[in-house]
Amino acid sequence: MTFRIYPLLFLIITSSVILGGYLLENLGVSYVSQGGSPFFKIHFYSYLTLVGFSVVFLRNGITGFSLRLGDFYRLWVISLFCVVFVIVYGYMRHGSSGMAYLVNTFLVPILIVPLLTGLTDRQKYSLLKVIAYLILLNSLLAVVEYMLHFRLVSVEFSEFSFFRSTAFLTHPLNNALTTVSVALVLASRTKLPSFVYIVIVILALFAFGGRAALAVFFMIVVASVFFVLWRAATRGVRVNKQKVAIFMFIGYFVLLLASYILLESGITERIVSKLYIDGSATARFNVYYLLEQLNANEWFLGASDRLLESIEFYIGINVIENYFIGWIFTFGLLGAIPLFLAVFVPLIYFFANGDFIDKLSVFSFILVGFSNNSLTTKTPVLLLLFTCLYLSLSVKKNLLLTNHYKKIWD
Repeated sequence: MTFRIYPLLFLIITSSVILGGYLLENLGVSYVSQGGSPFFKIHFYSYLTLVGFSVVFLRNGITGFSLRLGDFYRLWVISLFCVVFVIVYGYMRHGSSGMAYLVNTFLVPILIVPLLTGLTDRQKYSLLKVIAYLILLNSLLAVVEYMLHFRLVSVEFSEFSFFRSTAFLTHPLNNALTTVSVALVLASRTKLPSFVYIVIVILALFAFGGRAALAVFFMIVVASVFFVLWRAATRGVRVNKQKVAIFMFIGYFVLLLASYILLESGITERIVSKLYIDGSATARFNVYYLLEQLNANEWFLGASDRLLESIEFYIGINVIENYFIGWIFTFGLLGAIPLFLAVFVPLIYFFANGDFIDKLSVFSFILVGFSNNSLTTKTPVLLLLFTCLYLSLSVKKNLLLTNHYKKIWD
């Protein structure tokens, strides 16, 4: 399985980023639009994951999963059970309409974790690099789109008052959430110096126009810089003077280019012009007013069709800009709580066992995630986040174990 699983995972990860929802629509696949076959509502990467999981499960069984996942196994089972429960309940309540998003957004990220355990350390490093370069490519595309005011993929949602890049991951808010969640873990995984990677990501966040994402990312970057400086001051660090000189030389030109883009391209206009509570921000506060409209039965089972169709009447827009409230409206607390557990049980594990950078990534996902409704749509953000955090944790654990045995033998 070790040598066969990597190409499958490569296809899963690559297609999740490159084949965005509106690119599929442009190719004639009714993925996000109304109507069409339910078969096409489930993404290509989901089918690949389902097939891969089925094959691995038939070969290894529950015992094999338990051994490979170790102390994460019980939490993984809880998350899987919660998602399956919500899928069954959602199908009973709403039929097949909208259920594909539960598979794409929540089920697949959980199912991919056992597949990751079949990789060698070298393949884990390689897959992290693949994701790092995909996010870098997406970020570069966002900056280019903004500078040219031209989108590579034609989109169908309402136009914004300011141009906002959509890149491969379709919606600006989805792009921003995904990028902020994984960028810090991936910054050191490419040939570029980490600070160059971070600068490109910051420019992309300006292009996406996500105020919360940009503010949170600045905060976690500052925190990570202080962490690195503190560790260097307390533990010491080996440096190659030639390498430092090259990095400083590259950094000088990167900062000049980034400053030019920030000042001359207008990429900061949307962020700077909306440093106040505008209609978009107000909608995020007004969304709590919707909860007052639910009766006891709707709190438990989900909002009625009448209330779902009247969202715009109550808050001025037809989108609930808060995923947990969106889950309550769609599934009630009966489905929202299990869905919340399915997402946050693995994240708590990664937070508790990961290093400082992993903790910052989880923290940034939580903060930015609550500022938009990406988790009520089809998005690969959890797929990429779970994959990055699990691989990062696994690689570091194996490295610590190797160093431990090396000290014993020495």
